[in-house]
Amino acid sequence: MNAFCRAKLLWLFSLLFALSSCGTSTDGEEVRYYEFTHQDEEINYSFIAKTSNPDVIANVEEELAKPFDERSMHINGDIARGNDGYNQGWSWHFLPEQWDLASVSTEVCDGRPGMVEEDLDYWVDQVGYFCPWSSRVLREVDP
Repeated sequence: MNAFCRAKLLWLFSLLFALSSCGTSTDGEEVRYYEFTHQDEEINYSFIAKTSNPDVIANVEEELAKPFDERSMHINGDIARGNDGYNQGWSWHFLPEQWDLASVSTEVCDGRPGMVEEDLDYWVDQVGYFCPWSSRVLREVDP
């Protein structure tokens, strides 16, 4: 096989691998992205979290089946620096397999996304997780 054919096969293999991993996690489970928000006269924000955990997806889908004003669960989980390519507008993100929905969380992790943004070192290095009580899942998104 000549060098051109090998290069062509390598390119084709790379393309097939890239396409096969779109929308899936490394273990073959589907990756889902959800937008969380809270909006009223004083609070207005949104952010994106992703997961492939089937239990978390079931919890989120159960909340999404309710009218928005009846959703009561908030996100709670570990956060890290960077927007991970999907949480645009923020310099942090929820670690994909380390968050879930909660009905009650400790006060130490409650806040607004802007608070995390303004004091990222404190939130990531000292608190380590984020649980904005006012957050509600708004919808599934395709980043």
